[in-house]
Amino acid sequence: MNSLMHYFKSTAYLLLSGCLLSASVYADENHENNICHNTDVVIAFFNGVQTTPSGANRGKEELKRIHGDKSEQGDDIRYEVMYNYTNGLEDFAETFDQRLQEQEQLLNGRYELFFEALRGGGTWWQNITNTISSASGILDAIAERDKAELIQKLSSLLGDPPSINNYQEHQAKIDNWVLKGFKLLYVAHSQGNLFVNEAYRYTTTKVDAESVKVVHIAPASPIVNGPHTLANLDLVINGLRLVGNVVENTDDIPGYLFRPAGVNGGKDILGHGLIEIYINQGLDIANRVKTHINDALNTLVAPTATASQGFFTAQLTWDGTGDVDLHVYEPNGSHVYYSDSNGDSGYLDVDNTTSYGPEHYFASCESDKLQVGTYKVSVANYSDAEGRRATVQIDSSQNGVLGTKEVTLGAETGDDPAYDLFNVTVSKDDQGKYSVNLN
Repeated sequence: MNSLMHYFKSTAYLLLSGCLLSASVYADENHENNICHNTDVVIAFFNGVQTTPSGANRGKEELKRIHGDKSEQGDDIRYEVMYNYTNGLEDFAETFDQRLQEQEQLLNGRYELFFEALRGGGTWWQNITNTISSASGILDAIAERDKAELIQKLSSLLGDPPSINNYQEHQAKIDNWVLKGFKLLYVAHSQGNLFVNEAYRYTTTKVDAESVKVVHIAPASPIVNGPHTLANLDLVINGLRLVGNVVENTDDIPGYLFRPAGVNGGKDILGHGLIEIYINQGLDIANRVKTHINDALNTLVAPTATASQGFFTAQLTWDGTGDVDLHVYEPNGSHVYYSDSNGDSGYLDVDNTTSYGPEHYFASCESDKLQVGTYKVSVANYSDAEGRRATVQIDSSQNGVLGTKEVTLGAETGDDPAYDLFNVTVSKDDQGKYSVNLN
């Protein structure tokens, strides 16, 4: 696109949005019909190895139970998971299944018992070992195999950390939070510390270090960007000392037989579990983690917000130069994009015409303005962005990030979006409560 077209596009957006930002956007925040859940700080949890998505979410929820919805400073806290997928669960489950098959097929296919065993037994495991005496030796065998597998996996990652391509979803979340001026606290466990270090590096290219802090738990990395906690009997991380450097131990924990179980009923024979060890309120080590998190919450400084919170938001970024546009079609047919940024239900409050983005749409927090129905979120290569990878993320004030999608852009289409990425449905129940989901 030539410079004259860029000028007209940029000028049109500035004229349309100047009054909008001073009037409508900030009015939403204090309107008596406000239906949004405010956020001041995000606590983002980076999971470790051997963690399913539901397990990572359980860790996040336990952090929420301990630290609550408000900080000591009165900030509203949102909790999010920064999930990593390199956990090797299939290999562990396969190994467990092979061992179970050795027990005369009596436990074949019972994968969930693998986790019961590794996390400290419990009723299921006790019942099995009481009934089938030959199963009693499986636990030690699994623990030894699991420790070896975890150490091998973590040590290989230390030598070859996850590449930048592994972080696209994380970075989209970070861009979203920075845009809205959230304070950021990253809490990482085990392998999650390899991911959190890159997230911290990326975030500090966007905001000052006083706006983002890291708390490291059982770090599988010799590099830390904040305080850390490591148990003396964490067999996994201490095993890494055989293949490289790790940070020093900070706390002693009781031996396996003398540990209180975590809230999930497990004890973790490896001394490595987040819930069983590090945030287990029955162990002194949990006080150190809790103090680190509270200290970080009390010292974070909010960055300057350049976009508004909404009942839901859509954010567009892309991986280079060119002009990519975000288009949102509201339920009544209103088309919101750079040329008409003021919709009937929401607004395009951030536009970018040169490179990387972001572009940002937010749906109103006012109940008498927010439309019920489906919002279509689309993307156009307005100019000079063929081959670029565009990322769109949908975020809800109620439930955080709802979804992230990427698309590789084709030829220029100007004002006509060629890629329909999300249908976002806003609903209202009989009690007048609003909800939002993707379909």
